[in-house]
Amino acid sequence: MATKKYALGIAFSGGGAKGAAHCGALQALHEYGIRPDIVSGTSAGSLVATLYASGFAPKQMVELFQGLNFFRDVVMPAIPKGGLFDSRPLMELLQKNLPYTRLEELPIPTVVVASDLDHGVPKIFTKGEIAPRVVASCSIPVLFRPFTINGVHYVDGGAFKNLPVSAIRDKCETVIALNLNHLEEGKFKDNLISVASRSFMMMMVSNITADAAQADIFIELDTSGCTAYDMSKIEELFFRGYDSTVKVLEEKGYQRVLPKEKIVFPKKKHLPDVFLH
Repeated sequence: MATKKYALGIAFSGGGAKGAAHCGALQALHEYGIRPDIVSGTSAGSLVATLYASGFAPKQMVELFQGLNFFRDVVMPAIPKGGLFDSRPLMELLQKNLPYTRLEELPIPTVVVASDLDHGVPKIFTKGEIAPRVVASCSIPVLFRPFTINGVHYVDGGAFKNLPVSAIRDKCETVIALNLNHLEEGKFKDNLISVASRSFMMMMVSNITADAAQADIFIELDTSGCTAYDMSKIEELFFRGYDSTVKVLEEKGYQRVLPKEKIVFPKKKHLPDVFLH
């Protein structure tokens, strides 16, 4: 059997603000001496993947979003044509903070997954400007306007591949899959944002199974009780993601190579997400 190009790949699922748990998972992997040779990400997972590949430490990723309000600082209201919100603030945040412009420049090869709305197929990006492709991958249908790249309209990659193991499976000897999403019972909220986001969550959860089965190590990160748009719990999610990952690594026989780092986040006031109420 031919040796595959990369020894280890990590696939990051989508999940909005719950993506902070990915950062905690990366901290745990670092302390156990596990570093990927390639990463893939969908939606919030693409954001974490590109920040990580750009050289951001897990703690720095969380600090970048601390104190922000999702519906004020990450997206902004738009005239409801194609979507309720515009993702320009996220685009500007990425362009301002990423030290690289294009995917092919990243020190760690990075795959960003979006959904091609015009042709009805998943889109695997490995080249091109980072910020537009990450925003395309994060554009949840109905809530956010489809994002146009080279005349093609894209929506959230979670419509087809919310856990993008298959995007890198044939290139890697081993793939670790980090999943943020499991469907919890929820009280019905009679507003468009809640109905659209829960419906899309059901779609994402349903397409995770096939990709999860292709992973060598599947880690279900604890995001219970958290929503994709509430950024007030991102510090807590970091530590939950860390603990979930340590538990699985220990069960798999991995041994710590670095002592547990004491992570302390600066206190920042979180603004309420008024659109969710």
